[in-house]
Amino acid sequence: MEISDPVFTTLRLNPNGPLFLDSHVNRLERAYAALFDTAPMIDVEDLERSLSIISQSRELPCLVRIQVHRDGEVAMIPRPLETYESSIHLITQPLPSGIKDQARYKQGDWEAYSNTRKNAIMNGGDAALLVDQGSIIDGDTFTPLFAFGDGEFVIPDPMMGAVESITLGSLAHYFGKRIRINQRKVTMAELPVCLDALAVGTGIGIRRIASIDGTTLQSDLEAGLEDILCEIEDKGFIEGLS
Repeated sequence: MEISDPVFTTLRLNPNGPLFLDSHVNRLERAYAALFDTAPMIDVEDLERSLSIISQSRELPCLVRIQVHRDGEVAMIPRPLETYESSIHLITQPLPSGIKDQARYKQGDWEAYSNTRKNAIMNGGDAALLVDQGSIIDGDTFTPLFAFGDGEFVIPDPMMGAVESITLGSLAHYFGKRIRINQRKVTMAELPVCLDALAVGTGIGIRRIASIDGTTLQSDLEAGLEDILCEIEDKGFIEGLS
């Protein structure tokens, strides 16, 4: 991938404004600095004005891709927000090539990730679960959150090549010390003992993972994720009401 490719983030634009804008800008700044070795000049007030203009001409909620080119040019590309059932079905796809020993940043056209989603849909799924050598790395546009025994909540270790999740980070901050999310290697072989699982992301929202490659996952209401799901729905977390 060419170093001139822009870095980007995709946020949810609700009727009451952009969701987690500060976190998205922070990730953009860190991605830009890591890839271009200099600090970007991102005017948050200018972003807010542009997002306000977009909100007047689009059906809300919608998604807005904010990209920053190496020369500092900022572009915004809105698109409709897809709808999903409360439970989704995942199809595994190989992790796109790239760095595998650290967290990834969103850069360029992201075609390889888009293709994993297309392939998953063609094979009867709603989205793709990205795997590498038997390990679960990430989702195509979301982070998988698993519940195991003894109250353990787990996401795949980001240093294995995942993209940092803004939504999950905000969710963890919202719940504070009430929940603890471990980051560790998660393998496909562990799925039979997984008690429950959620997909968490800007576009997909927060959805229960019903199956992976046609194999149904457990949905143990006592595992703890059900309480999280109910609270964030009641509080309007994704709608920016909490």
